[in-house]
Formats: sequence, structure tokens, C-alpha cells
Amino acid sequence: MDKQARSRHRLPCLGAALSLALLSLPAAAADERDTPASETARANSNTNNNTGLRLSGFATLGLTHNDNASAGAISSFSQTRPVRQGWSANLDSVLGLQLEWQPLAQTSLLLQGVARAGEDMQPQLRIAYLRQQLAPGLSARLGRLRTPLYFDSDIAEIGYANLAVRPALPLYGMVNSVASLDGGDLQYRHNLGDASLLLQAYAGGYDYQHRFHNLNPVQSADASLRGLRGFSLSAHLPQAMLRFSRTEIDRYTLRSEQVTQLNTGLAQLGGALQQMASNPQLPAPFSAALAAKAQALPALSNPFDNRPIYTSLGADANWQQWRVLAELTHMDSRSDLVGRYRGYSFTLARSWGDITPYISIARQQRVGPKLDTSALAPLGLDPALDAGMNQLHAGLDQAQQFADLSTRSYSLGLRWDWRENMALKAQFDTVQTPDSRTPGALAVPALPFDPTLRLFSLTLDLVF
Repeated sequence: MDKQARSRHRLPCLGAALSLALLSLPAAAADERDTPASETARANSNTNNNTGLRLSGFATLGLTHNDNASAGAISSFSQTRPVRQGWSANLDSVLGLQLEWQPLAQTSLLLQGVARAGEDMQPQLRIAYLRQQLAPGLSARLGRLRTPLYFDSDIAEIGYANLAVRPALPLYGMVNSVASLDGGDLQYRHNLGDASLLLQAYAGGYDYQHRFHNLNPVQSADASLRGLRGFSLSAHLPQAMLRFSRTEIDRYTLRSEQVTQLNTGLAQLGGALQQMASNPQLPAPFSAALAAKAQALPALSNPFDNRPIYTSLGADANWQQWRVLAELTHMDSRSDLVGRYRGYSFTLARSWGDITPYISIARQQRVGPKLDTSALAPLGLDPALDAGMNQLHAGLDQAQQFADLSTRSYSLGLRWDWRENMALKAQFDTVQTPDSRTPGALAVPALPFDPTLRLFSLTLDLVF
């Protein structure tokens, strides 16, 4: 199952450009799995074995056409520029470098960064960790790691390592924003005959800028994840790879000017209700009802805060010229506004030499209750108070609509491995949300909108 590079090939012109990019610490790919860039680094003909330095990288040059005038395509909610109607390079184009230094036999340092077209090619540090071999089969890493949330999270940006143009947007559009983990992990590897097992335990946190593409102009929120912890178990078999992971986050918060305004409005409204409830001329039952409504309002503040649990079971298997990739996911945010989701993806491919056509389906569906905003129902006592409650009620209802990430996709594609460590891909996607008022994993500036988006993508992927 080869997510490793088939062979080693350097491109002189890109090598020069990437050498310049290294000065600002952008870099390529590798994690607990042997990804193409990491494998290439080990075999790179330019490796300096005397100093223990290894340089590798990856790149994707991609163009995507979107036929929808009312919705844009994004790979994550940290993406600055969606793919709006027409042609754009913003969805898949990426450049990366990786530098590995091994000063001692059991110690290594890894730096990795990327620059994405959808984020104005601003360099982003993805990996910066120190790895120490503690015992045979046991190692520890400390620093910034690639995110471990889903099956393909660690290679989501490495186009060559993915069979298709990109991991399924309905599933990975939710988690790609959490691109890294600032903390550490322990990894234990054990061989059983032809099989290799990898047990990983990890903990840490992460911060990023979350984009609200429904606001005009687009606004950002400070997203913060704290108390992230979890484990994964991977089995590498001769013809298959299996991985199970479970990740819990104690605090996933979003803070922005809009959230502050909402909190302020709720606090003012609660104070007004408390003041009305203290009026001695009101009947006791009515006063108690007002006081109860006031006490319910604080629960609506910071509505996007949640404590998610991510679960993933993925498989990648080969049989003769056939290849099957599948993943089941579950996300429980433990928040009524953000919701709970079940998801799946399935890809079937068949190779004829260097050419591999494939078909894929994916779906993410919200399940469970929604946020109860009945505490904001008008009272009919004070027109100004009722107007404020209606305004807050409408704001929360709209936030709940935009928080629904239910999306499905159907994909048909063709991959051609036409050169060593290089692949050309063409892919057609139909991406749908349940209705015209559910944006799902799309960048939607206003409701209602056309809930069907068709993408046609052409990419050139390479590792070096």
C-alpha cells in the first residue's frame, strides 16, 4: 500500500525555489507513518551523511473549477481564500519542505512547514519536534507534531501520498483546521511475523485562526484547543493498513468580536430580566418565571465552545490491481450548537500500469439534538426587551445553521504516475449539503444558496 514514493527524483528548478523557501522555514512531510517526503529524504541523493542533515519536500500545483456562484470550496476553516465560481489554485496548490537533523544515533530533530495558495502562500510551521529513541521499539517526540485526528490527517497536504486529489472534503473539511499538535507523544512499535503494530499515545493543544466565511467581510476567530489527548493503534500488514484512533479535547474555544458582542447582549438581557423579576408588583409565579429565564441565558454565551471527541477507523488495502480505502468517523462535540456527527468515506481504484481510475463517496451527517433557544422567546411585556431577545434569537439560530457541517460528495478521478515521484490527477466532484439553508463544509456568504457544488480539478503532485 504504498503511500511511499516509488522512486527518487529531484527537479533542479524546484530545488532552487525550495532552497529559498527554506530560509523562512516552510517545509514538507513526514510523521509516524513513512510518507513519501520522509522516505525520499532518507534516500535523497543530496543527503549529507556526514552532518546528519536531510532535506526533502513535496509540492502540488492544482487548478480547480467551481460552477457554483453562491458557495465556495475550502479544505479547512482556516483557509483564507475559498475557490469561488470559476478557476482557482486555492484549494490544492501547496509547497513544502522538511529538514531532518540527526546529531546522535538515537536523537533527531525534524522541521516541516508548508505554504498554501489558499492562505496567500504564507509559510506555516507544521512540525518542529525532537525525537528520542528510548528503547528498542519505543520512542518519544516532543514539540509540534502533525495532527493525529483521522486516518489521513498526517498526509492530508501531501498530494502525492493521497490516491485521490485530496482527502474527502465532507470528513476532512472539519478536522484539517487542526493541522498540528503542540505537545508530545510516545510510540511503541512491535513486529508480529509479517505484521507491524504501532501504538501511539499523544497529548497537547493547538491554536489557529478560524474563518467565518458567512460574514461580509469575512471575520476571524481565535480558536484554541486545550487538554487534547488520545491514542491510535495501527497495523501494517503485507497488503493492508488499519488504524483506529480516539481523541478527546477538554476545551475547544472560539473567541471573536462577534462572540463578545453576543455575550454582552446576553448579559444585558439577563440583567434586564432580573430587574423585572425583582419588581414587587409582579405576581410571584410570573416573577419566578422571569428569574428562571434570566438564569438560563448564561448557558447560551460562547456558543461555539465545545469539548469534542473524535473517533476514526480507517483501512487501506490492496489486492492484485485493486485498491480499497475506507474510513468511519464519529465526532461528538458535547455541545448542542456544534452537534454530533457520523461520517464515512469509501474509495475503489483499479490500476492499469501507471494509470489508476477511482471512484469515491463520502458523507458527514449531523445527528442528535440542536441548541435550545427557548429562553429567548419574547415575553410581550416590553417592546424594547422583546426586540433585543428576537435579535439574539435570530443570531443564535443563524449560528446554528452555519454550524451544521452535514455534507456529502461523489468523486470520479484518474491518476497517472507519469514520472518518478510525480503524478498527474484529474477529478470531478459533486458536493452537496442537505438543503439551501445548510452550508455544511462549504464557504457560504449568505442563505439561502445553491446546495450543489461541482468541482473539476487538475493537479500535478511531486515529492523530492
